[in-house]
Amino acid sequence: MRLVRFLAGKICWGHLILGLFALAVLLTSIFNAATTRANSDDEILPAVHIVSTNDLRADGKLSQHTQKPILILFSMEGCAYCEFVEEEHLKPMLRNQDYLDKVIIRRVMTDDYGDVIDFDGTKISSLNFSARYGAYVTPTVVFLNHEGVELSPRLLGVRNTEFYGGDLDEGLAISLRKIRQQLAANQTK
Repeated sequence: MRLVRFLAGKICWGHLILGLFALAVLLTSIFNAATTRANSDDEILPAVHIVSTNDLRADGKLSQHTQKPILILFSMEGCAYCEFVEEEHLKPMLRNQDYLDKVIIRRVMTDDYGDVIDFDGTKISSLNFSARYGAYVTPTVVFLNHEGVELSPRLLGVRNTEFYGGDLDEGLAISLRKIRQQLAANQTK
């Protein structure tokens, strides 16, 4: 008891409170770091890759066989909005089975001056192929049928990052509806 009275007279209450506050801050930061580390482990997504196509004839055959439209992203190296479309929209679509069941996703690099095989089997420069679909701005997204015919209005650039996913979904919905209409018309013949 004497020891407690002795210490009570010698302890500076301000230092004690400051020390307890520092201890509380330290424990809180340790807890937050552990929680953040645990949450970041939960957020690791499977790696996906957007196929850069050079054989549209093969993609067209796949589209015809699976009855899915082809989404083509016209992109350029170093294009920040192209990266936004890929990372925030197309790669999540590739991770989602609902989208994989509805669309074939491909990329054409407009600054790659090589040739691609067109839907009819002829060679065409990637620049001329991009020009055919009005992809003078990157990113440009088009939805095509198995013959390379546009199914919905193209998305030129990124007008609004908040609504871009809705624009993609609308283009896909229009494309799927047109493909189903074409299939129904072919079956009645």
